[in-house]
Amino acid sequence: MLKSLVEIYDKLSKRELRVLRIIEAGHKKYEFVPQELIERWSRLRKEQVSEIIRRLHYFGLLRRNLSPYLGWKITVAGYDILAIHTLRVKRKLVKISPTPIGVGKESVVYVGETPSGFKVAIKFHRGGVSVFRYEEAFISRLRKYKHLRQIYETRLSAFAEFFALDKIFGVGGLVPEPIAYNRHVVVMAYIDGIELYRLTYYDFKKVADDIVETLRKALGLGIIHGDLSPYNILVGKRSYIIDWPQWIPASYPNSSTYLKRDLENISSFFKKNGVEIPVDELFKIAEEGRERSKNFMIEINKYVFS
Repeated sequence: MLKSLVEIYDKLSKRELRVLRIIEAGHKKYEFVPQELIERWSRLRKEQVSEIIRRLHYFGLLRRNLSPYLGWKITVAGYDILAIHTLRVKRKLVKISPTPIGVGKESVVYVGETPSGFKVAIKFHRGGVSVFRYEEAFISRLRKYKHLRQIYETRLSAFAEFFALDKIFGVGGLVPEPIAYNRHVVVMAYIDGIELYRLTYYDFKKVADDIVETLRKALGLGIIHGDLSPYNILVGKRSYIIDWPQWIPASYPNSSTYLKRDLENISSFFKKNGVEIPVDELFKIAEEGRERSKNFMIEINKYVFS
């Protein structure tokens, strides 16, 4: 429960957070970071490090390895704490709800608040679903750091979603406004709405107009959602497309297959409700956006593989 994590975070000292970050840095070389190395890097007395690690372990932020040496590994909860800490230090976040508003296989979403009082959704990625995990540069990195596969994949997934949101929101698309990201966490504007698949009686023409306009803008950039359906469209005063970690550049091989699936999913839904989607037009726009999407991997690589 994130409630306990927030409570734990408030109980942690600066030294304890520093040791947690030291262990994170040590993971670049070790799956379980030797306690001797932690002591050396922290420049604290052995007794102090032992007490700090004992508390971090008690809170469930570390896992222990006893053989062939005493070492420590950060848990998912530990990474959650580090992300929360960084977002708070950077003044992107001040409050987090005690319970999630959404739980899935790939993420957990909570409600939060920025220092200015702006309501946000905080998405903790739990699985690496980004298409960029198949890039050779990423695969090569994982050959060297196999123990970091889950960490890198969730971080890449979060960055990929923030990247898409930033691009599409920047051209006026109806997606959650991206606020910040850190490690495996994305902070975005909270959208007050209901999933499209739950609606039975509504002005579906109005919803379709919003969705088609956002698709025009996204596809014009060369961004294909990759998993579009009535389950990730939120309907409120306007209609928004959410959940973008698995987006695909239009320049990717077989990208048209994913686009076809996206458009068939929503076209089928709207057709049942008396609304036609301009599928051919959207395919044409995606083709025009193909060249623009070729530069995306340069930006992605710069972040992920530097």
